[in-house]
Amino acid sequence: MGARGTVDPRIVSVVAELPGPRWTTGELLAASGDRLSGPLREMLSSLGVDSRHSVLANFPEVLFAGATPELATPAGELAAAAVRRCMDRAGADFGSVGLVLGVTSSPGRLLPSLVCDLFALIPEIPRDASSLSISYMGCSAIAKVVETARWYLTCHPDKHVLVSFMDAITPLSPPLPGRYLHFNEIAPERRQETVDAMHGFLFGDASVGMLLGADGPGPVLGPVAGVTNERPEDAELGTVPDGGSDIPEVYGRRLYTLSPDVSARGRAYASATVRSLIATGECGLDRPADASLMLMHTGSKRILDSLCAEFGVPTDSPVVASSYRVLRRYGNTIGCSVPLMLAEPVLRTAGEGIVMAFGLSFSCGAFSLTVPEGGWRP
Repeated sequence: MGARGTVDPRIVSVVAELPGPRWTTGELLAASGDRLSGPLREMLSSLGVDSRHSVLANFPEVLFAGATPELATPAGELAAAAVRRCMDRAGADFGSVGLVLGVTSSPGRLLPSLVCDLFALIPEIPRDASSLSISYMGCSAIAKVVETARWYLTCHPDKHVLVSFMDAITPLSPPLPGRYLHFNEIAPERRQETVDAMHGFLFGDASVGMLLGADGPGPVLGPVAGVTNERPEDAELGTVPDGGSDIPEVYGRRLYTLSPDVSARGRAYASATVRSLIATGECGLDRPADASLMLMHTGSKRILDSLCAEFGVPTDSPVVASSYRVLRRYGNTIGCSVPLMLAEPVLRTAGEGIVMAFGLSFSCGAFSLTVPEGGWRP
């Protein structure tokens, strides 16, 4: 039981499902030919991403040769597969599910929403279960999931919350037909060209199913702390401006903008949110370095390194190993990155950890994760 009589959710089961197609950074660099300058190739090689999965069967050809995208796995089916495996792993009956959350910032289609697609694809989900879409919250979405599950389970402790995290962003990467340079090699007004190139290398596709309950074998999640748009201008740090009602016409892929201030503001948000979590007094830690586990999603190795220094945790510590490993193996999978860390088939020792993710929109969420005595393996 959490503070003020609320129920802190427990993980009953969590399972990852990845699309089959996978490409290493080296393979993408080779496919790029001479389109990328030497400094840009070096930057893309140092993002901390060794490989990524894609729902596209021909991602390199789409990226560099203008090929027509060939879908290997529809996004909704990827999400449904993760949910089914999650329920199988839990040995739970779909009838116990009272709330279904669909979490995505890059859905397969805009309507129906991901959560409604799941009801269509998985007839075992009760038709009268509550459904809620948590969309376009970027990388920090999992904190919203924990908050929502906390409220729901406090009112319905006998029910389960079924969560589908799914992001399929590689099909949205803009084709790269020209010559691309490092940020330091071009004028500021051409910055978007380099952002477009980085998009194809940084991101990956994934899905994770998670079952939460008032009771369960896994860690307790919460309390939660969050910060959203501390400064009004932070909302513009990264945007997808076209495709909505303000700019309904889209020419090619939708634009993805990224401010040069994202890294600095992200670090500030992460530090402030984690320290705010500890300051609540509901968390059992006195300082970040006391955490037995730190699952952090930041989007790049460089920002992870800086936060480890900020929190007093060595970058090679087992405490942060999952944060680096998930980025390295899967890339930035937006809202799936922290769930992928939770789904890793490794033994988590008993203790209290911290989960933190920040991202565009702009927000950061952090919560404590308490692994029970005897440890836990997903």
